[in-house]
Amino acid sequence: MSINQRQYQQLTEMGISLWQHKSAAFQDSSSSKNNLEHDISYLKQDVESLAVLTKQTFFTDLLLTLELSIGEVTAQKDHLDLGLFNWFFYADLNKTPSIHCADNKLVSPSIELIRKSPALKKQLWQTITTNLL
Repeated sequence: MSINQRQYQQLTEMGISLWQHKSAAFQDSSSSKNNLEHDISYLKQDVESLAVLTKQTFFTDLLLTLELSIGEVTAQKDHLDLGLFNWFFYADLNKTPSIHCADNKLVSPSIELIRKSPALKKQLWQTITTNLL
Protein backbone atom coordinates (compact mmCIF):
# COMPACT_ATOMS: atom_id res chain seq x y z
CA MET A 1 0.00 0.00 0.00
CA SER A 2 1.34 3.42 -0.86
CA ILE A 3 0.35 6.72 0.69
CA ASN A 4 0.78 10.27 -0.46
CA GLN A 5 2.79 13.00 1.26
CA ARG A 6 -0.27 14.53 2.91
CA GLN A 7 -1.32 11.18 4.41
CA TYR A 8 2.26 10.57 5.59
CA GLN A 9 2.38 13.95 7.31
CA GLN A 10 -0.95 13.33 9.03
CA LEU A 11 0.16 9.92 10.28
CA THR A 12 3.48 11.35 11.48
CA GLU A 13 1.68 14.13 13.36
CA MET A 14 -0.42 11.48 15.10
CA GLY A 15 2.75 9.66 16.12
CA ILE A 16 2.18 6.69 13.85
CA SER A 17 5.38 5.18 12.43
CA LEU A 18 5.32 3.63 8.98
CA TRP A 19 7.20 0.47 8.15
CA GLN A 20 7.64 -1.15 4.78
CA HIS A 21 9.59 -4.24 3.84
CA LYS A 22 12.59 -3.23 1.70
CA SER A 23 11.87 -5.69 -1.10
CA ALA A 24 8.23 -4.51 -1.30
CA ALA A 25 9.33 -0.88 -1.50
CA PHE A 26 11.76 -1.69 -4.30
CA GLN A 27 9.15 -3.68 -6.26
CA ASP A 28 6.48 -0.99 -5.86
CA SER A 29 8.71 1.87 -7.00
CA SER A 30 10.32 0.02 -9.90
CA SER A 31 7.04 -1.31 -11.31
CA SER A 32 5.26 2.04 -11.10
CA LYS A 33 8.15 3.87 -12.76
CA ASN A 34 8.24 1.34 -15.57
CA ASN A 35 4.50 1.78 -16.12
CA LEU A 36 4.64 5.58 -16.28
CA GLU A 37 7.86 6.47 -17.99
CA HIS A 38 7.89 5.03 -21.49
CA ASP A 39 9.81 7.83 -23.16
CA ILE A 40 7.01 10.29 -22.47
CA SER A 41 7.68 13.92 -23.29
CA TYR A 42 5.92 16.51 -21.17
CA LEU A 43 4.71 19.99 -21.91
CA LYS A 44 7.04 22.75 -20.76
CA GLN A 45 5.80 24.53 -17.63
CA ASP A 46 6.88 28.03 -16.73
CA VAL A 47 5.45 31.24 -15.30
CA GLU A 48 3.72 32.09 -18.58
CA SER A 49 2.04 28.68 -18.94
CA LEU A 50 0.91 28.89 -15.31
CA ALA A 51 -0.53 32.35 -15.97
CA VAL A 52 -2.52 30.92 -18.90
CA LEU A 53 -3.83 28.09 -16.70
CA THR A 54 -4.97 30.51 -14.00
CA LYS A 55 -7.27 32.15 -16.54
CA GLN A 56 -9.10 28.86 -17.12
CA THR A 57 -12.08 28.41 -14.84
CA PHE A 58 -11.76 24.62 -14.90
CA PHE A 59 -8.23 24.78 -13.49
CA THR A 60 -9.05 27.34 -10.80
CA ASP A 61 -12.17 25.37 -9.79
CA LEU A 62 -10.04 22.26 -9.50
CA LEU A 63 -7.58 24.09 -7.23
CA LEU A 64 -10.46 25.33 -5.05
CA THR A 65 -11.78 21.78 -4.75
CA LEU A 66 -8.32 20.62 -3.63
CA GLU A 67 -8.25 23.54 -1.16
CA LEU A 68 -5.21 25.04 -2.87
CA SER A 69 -4.54 28.62 -3.89
CA ILE A 70 -2.73 29.62 -7.05
CA GLY A 71 0.10 30.84 -4.80
CA GLU A 72 0.71 27.23 -3.72
CA VAL A 73 1.27 26.09 -7.31
CA THR A 74 4.80 26.32 -8.67
CA ALA A 75 5.74 25.87 -12.31
CA GLN A 76 8.77 23.62 -12.65
CA LYS A 77 10.62 22.76 -15.86
CA ASP A 78 8.20 20.07 -17.04
CA HIS A 79 5.47 19.92 -14.38
CA LEU A 80 3.39 21.83 -11.89
CA ASP A 81 4.22 21.32 -8.23
CA LEU A 82 0.95 21.44 -6.27
CA GLY A 83 2.54 20.46 -2.97
CA LEU A 84 0.31 17.39 -2.65
CA PHE A 85 1.52 16.03 -5.96
CA ASN A 86 3.39 16.91 -9.15
CA TRP A 87 1.25 17.26 -12.27
CA PHE A 88 2.77 16.44 -15.65
CA PHE A 89 0.97 17.11 -18.94
CA TYR A 90 2.12 14.89 -21.78
CA ALA A 91 3.00 16.59 -25.04
CA ASP A 92 2.17 13.77 -27.46
CA LEU A 93 -1.16 14.74 -29.02
CA ASN A 94 -1.38 11.41 -30.84
CA LYS A 95 -1.36 9.53 -27.53
CA THR A 96 -4.70 8.12 -26.43
CA PRO A 97 -5.90 10.47 -23.70
CA SER A 98 -5.53 8.81 -20.31
CA ILE A 99 -4.82 9.89 -16.77
CA HIS A 100 -2.72 7.94 -14.30
CA CYS A 101 -0.92 8.47 -11.04
CA ALA A 102 1.86 6.81 -9.04
CA ASP A 103 4.24 8.07 -6.38
CA ASN A 104 2.40 11.42 -6.14
CA LYS A 105 3.01 11.98 -9.85
CA LEU A 106 -0.13 12.74 -11.86
CA VAL A 107 0.22 12.40 -15.63
CA SER A 108 -2.56 13.62 -17.91
CA PRO A 109 -3.34 15.33 -21.18
CA SER A 110 -3.49 19.13 -21.16
CA ILE A 111 -6.11 20.97 -19.12
CA GLU A 112 -7.66 22.11 -22.39
CA LEU A 113 -8.26 18.50 -23.53
CA ILE A 114 -9.59 17.49 -20.13
CA ARG A 115 -11.89 20.51 -20.01
CA LYS A 116 -13.50 19.48 -23.31
CA SER A 117 -14.07 15.83 -22.35
CA PRO A 118 -16.57 14.74 -19.68
CA ALA A 119 -14.97 11.28 -19.63
CA LEU A 120 -11.51 12.75 -18.95
CA LYS A 121 -12.92 15.04 -16.24
CA LYS A 122 -14.43 12.02 -14.53
CA GLN A 123 -11.21 10.04 -14.90
CA LEU A 124 -9.17 12.96 -13.50
CA TRP A 125 -11.37 13.32 -10.45
CA GLN A 126 -11.41 9.56 -9.79
CA THR A 127 -7.63 9.43 -10.10
CA ILE A 128 -7.13 12.36 -7.73
CA THR A 129 -9.55 11.10 -5.09
CA THR A 130 -8.29 7.52 -5.26
CA ASN A 131 -4.55 8.18 -5.34
CA LEU A 132 -3.85 11.65 -4.00
CA LEU A 133 -6.41 12.64 -1.36
